[in-house]
Amino acid sequence: MAENTDVYETLADMYDQEDVVGGPKTEAFLKTLKLYFTRTEAKLALEIRFQGGTLAQLAEKTGMDTVKLKAKLMAMADKGTIFYDSSDDPVYKVVGMAAPGLIETGLWCNIKFPFSVELAKTMHTFLKEWAEQTLCKLGMPFAPVWAGLKALPPDAAPEENIAEAIKNEGHWSVSPCPCRLSHWLVDPGNHCSHIMETCLHTGELSKWAVRHGMARKLSFDEVITFLEDCNEDGLVQTLNIQNCICNCCDDCCAIFHGQKLGTQVFIPSPFVALSDDQACNGCGICAKRCPVDAVTVEGETATVNAELCLGCGACVPSCKEAAMKLSRRAA
Repeated sequence: MAENTDVYETLADMYDQEDVVGGPKTEAFLKTLKLYFTRTEAKLALEIRFQGGTLAQLAEKTGMDTVKLKAKLMAMADKGTIFYDSSDDPVYKVVGMAAPGLIETGLWCNIKFPFSVELAKTMHTFLKEWAEQTLCKLGMPFAPVWAGLKALPPDAAPEENIAEAIKNEGHWSVSPCPCRLSHWLVDPGNHCSHIMETCLHTGELSKWAVRHGMARKLSFDEVITFLEDCNEDGLVQTLNIQNCICNCCDDCCAIFHGQKLGTQVFIPSPFVALSDDQACNGCGICAKRCPVDAVTVEGETATVNAELCLGCGACVPSCKEAAMKLSRRAA
């Protein structure tokens, strides 16, 4: 790193150029890095990078005493900037941009640090920039949608059931949604009223998040109830990438922000919503709950645009007449 180059500029370049997803080097992101990392931690992150290494390897690379290095790594892990597995000789890595990444980890612990509120407000700006300048330019849909458990049709295969897909992970936990929390803090009273704790973690990520106070551990029975509650609340369950599962709304979610700009970022589930005209009473609740405006209601008939429908099932639990159901999407 050149002497006249700021360490945060260099760190931002690392995220933009070496992270799988990357992110724009905006003023909001530079401020985010300054809140997350002290200068000493930023310099250390540039030595560790996303590849990381064992404690012995990093001690040799940095020239630091292993005891002091371990303490520094644990302090950074508490902030959500260093990830490591639960093995006897773990590999320590700088946390990337997303899933899991800096856009999430610092707010998973809610308001924990002196910088937490400022981080949340800065993140609200950066999440939009990241969606517009990175997610929308990936050139492909990347966020798979899962049908909500309360809407899942009888013919769903085990691999199409999010609960079955994560059943054998052995560890589960939940954290506040960073998108939602940041919006609540930036614009009190002008935000959604959805559940706040909606980021679900599994496996090694879950163990790490609980260990460092970023998540609340769940039993598998509690996971089932949680997933059902999210479906009941009208949230869209998506991802299950690198042990991360999101429950998104169209109010503040970065992924939805990209979708609203006209970019297809979601991969619809294998199902599509269908309405039973004989049972429908035209109440219109299904249309109000649809996050992509795929449902229209005229008189006592609800019509679903299959091309727009994500197959999330947000419309199903609210239908008191049981007119709205999910059915397998045509090939």
